[in-house]
Amino acid sequence: MFSLISNIFGYVLKFCLDICGNYGLAVILFSVIIKAIIFPLTLKQQKSLKKNQELQPKIQELQNKYKNDQEKLNIEYQKFMKENKFNPFGGCLLMIFQLIVLIGVLYIVSNPMTYMEKADQKTIDTKLQAALIKQDFSGDIDKFEAEAHSYVMKNSGEKYVKEIIEKNKVSGDVNIYIEAYKKTNRYYELKVLKEEYDLHLFGVDLGDITAQNPSNLRLWVFPILTTIFYYLSLWMVSRKQKKQKVKDANGNEVEMSNMMAMNIMMPLMSGWISYSVPQGMGLYWFINSFLQIIIQLITDKIIDKDKTTTIVNNNGKKEVILEPIEAIKEDEEKKDKNPIKGPNPNKSKKKKKKK
Repeated sequence: MFSLISNIFGYVLKFCLDICGNYGLAVILFSVIIKAIIFPLTLKQQKSLKKNQELQPKIQELQNKYKNDQEKLNIEYQKFMKENKFNPFGGCLLMIFQLIVLIGVLYIVSNPMTYMEKADQKTIDTKLQAALIKQDFSGDIDKFEAEAHSYVMKNSGEKYVKEIIEKNKVSGDVNIYIEAYKKTNRYYELKVLKEEYDLHLFGVDLGDITAQNPSNLRLWVFPILTTIFYYLSLWMVSRKQKKQKVKDANGNEVEMSNMMAMNIMMPLMSGWISYSVPQGMGLYWFINSFLQIIIQLITDKIIDKDKTTTIVNNNGKKEVILEPIEAIKEDEEKKDKNPIKGPNPNKSKKKKKKK
């Protein structure tokens, strides 16, 4: 499945590269296109989160009413959700799709010649040999062949070399050396890509990996930016979901922590992955998180315009909520704190005296 998705995304990235001419700019344009494609799902997820908050008071009523009958509670809960056409796991679809996209992009970044250039393995091997001679041996073919011969002589007794010869049916020092290089260098296709396109963006080689050269401070830019902006994007999603006291089926109050652990761990994990894979992946993740912040601002405005929500209550009757639940609660709190702004009983008395 991931191979199929990577092939499709490969066409998109190749299209972007043909337009931009620079690999980094192509990754940025590719990120924008992917975000635009999944925007409807993002908007749907945010609406689902809003409706979930507005259903909470009714859910609490059910929990209180059937707190001593767990089976009845589950039946009524499912009925209530069905009547309100709400699936509490609906937001998972976006997360699953984003994960699939992320793995698909990693496939492309790791194997650009296969998924973007659609080159066969024989062509890739030929170009890899030329790239090795040019980049690692300064164009000296004799030196390359001597190194290949020396490598095979030193490692001919090793198990993995024997497996390479048997599995790939190869012979000759150069061919064995190439197969061994591919086995020990996961991102060897990027070495080939460097010969065909400009992989630099803001002085950073998008084919390099921070973990392999941590002393190069430039390679830390995208892992750090990815971590920061991913955290901000998660915060943008959860900032409106204030901590609430919700009663469970037994009537006990449970504090909703808004998945604080995930908001901390996920950005750190994204930074670690960006540190461990080619910089092109880090750039994609950084741009993706940056765009998520912008999209969140847009979806907030779209959702905030909708001030009415229809809820089917426990009796099967429809209720129309004119404002978000949070806004109603805030108004009630203000009235409690400022009784002067509430109904003034003295006004009616004064009017009666005038009459």
